[in-house]
Amino acid sequence: RPTNPQESKRDLTVKEIKKLDALGHEDVTAYGAKAANVAELRKFLPPGAVPDGFAIPFSMYDEVMKSSGTYDYVKTMIAAPAFKKDPAAREKALKKLQERIEDLPIPVGMHDQLTALQKKFPPGQGIRLRSSTNNEDLVGFNGAGLYDSFTHRPDEGHIEKSVKQVWAALWNYRAFEEREFHSVDHLKAAMGLLVHPNSDDERANGVAVTKNMY
Repeated sequence: RPTNPQESKRDLTVKEIKKLDALGHEDVTAYGAKAANVAELRKFLPPGAVPDGFAIPFSMYDEVMKSSGTYDYVKTMIAAPAFKKDPAAREKALKKLQERIEDLPIPVGMHDQLTALQKKFPPGQGIRLRSSTNNEDLVGFNGAGLYDSFTHRPDEGHIEKSVKQVWAALWNYRAFEEREFHSVDHLKAAMGLLVHPNSDDERANGVAVTKNMY
């Protein structure tokens, strides 16, 4: 089976939500390749070509998973015989795990950081929250389309709701199966977020691949 030597790289010492303009490609191990690469693009593309925004580090996801005992829950889930042998049972168990993550309590200090982040966007502005993991946008592991992104609408309340939805997306069925195929350690997978204004009227959306596909 092909392996991805980069999947375990995650710096959990970084705790701050940062503006993209304060980041660059070197921050990939703390914020994920998507956030770090978008931050790098802002340095040389014309103004307005790349959205302005923020990045949420891996450490926030990791802290909530640890404090809630969810990593232990995941270990038990993965070890279950039915989970290993039956794809339908595996998909059902992963969905239950996602629902659990979406309901996890957020520590007070983290809640305050997310509140401050939400207030940086104008009232009425939709906020796009995009996956930025240590298992996508990497050399040898594209991962395009594996994880789900969400738009937080002004009438949805606190942004932590959508943050947890993106965290939970780390455990959707297609992402789990792809990591399993590539021998990625699921418990070393980490979810950071790229956060920027949402554009409902965008005309195109795509993925750039920097290699010769043939």
